[in-house]
Amino acid sequence: MPGPAPFGISYDENPDGRPIVLAEVWPTSGFLAQGNRRHRLARAKAVLHKLTRDGWTCPECGGHVPMTRRADAVYCREACRKRAKRKRQALGAGVRPSWALWP
Repeated sequence: MPGPAPFGISYDENPDGRPIVLAEVWPTSGFLAQGNRRHRLARAKAVLHKLTRDGWTCPECGGHVPMTRRADAVYCREACRKRAKRKRQALGAGVRPSWALWP
């Protein structure tokens, strides 16, 4: 699946410091058709929700998730995602769930 358009949404702030997410919407039919308008607006809403909730930071390194990532992205880059997976695997290594104790 291709990633989102890198310049499809942009970020700005009010004088109050509240985030504003602007979505570029292109025609959905005809010669210049590029993408789906509903998808672009839904992505802008999801990104705005993440920015207002916690600043859209990476739980692994604490850095900001770039605006070019998908709206459902949790980590800022693949290295952080893989590092978190390895930590989860190391914590769960050799631990069996309680229901699996009986043969």
